[in-house]
Amino acid sequence: MPDWESNAAMSGRHRTEKKVDKAEAYRTRYLTKRDSKALDWILKNRLYSGMSRATVAKEFGEDGQYQESSKWLKATGGTFRTTDEAYKWGPDENGRSVYLIFRDDVLVNFDPKDFELGK
Repeated sequence: MPDWESNAAMSGRHRTEKKVDKAEAYRTRYLTKRDSKALDWILKNRLYSGMSRATVAKEFGEDGQYQESSKWLKATGGTFRTTDEAYKWGPDENGRSVYLIFRDDVLVNFDPKDFELGK
């Protein structure tokens, strides 16, 4: 194999590893310090509608808390169904919790732009 091919493969692998390392660093900051900026980064960069609840929990590094009484949350906007389930992550160091809605264990009505950093 020519040398340039192995360098290209290594550089692609290196970029992927850096991305994973960055995500792990933010996840650790969120888990250990309840860092609000780390929570925002995870929401903005690692989550998207269509993810399974298990994958979302993996991104946070912990399971969310099932919200038995989530009718109030579903009534606040969005196109939610009464059968959708709400889970809470947090609170962060500022006391903020994030509620995410799942339909059939899939994240729905989630827009990462709602968590723009610096707002």
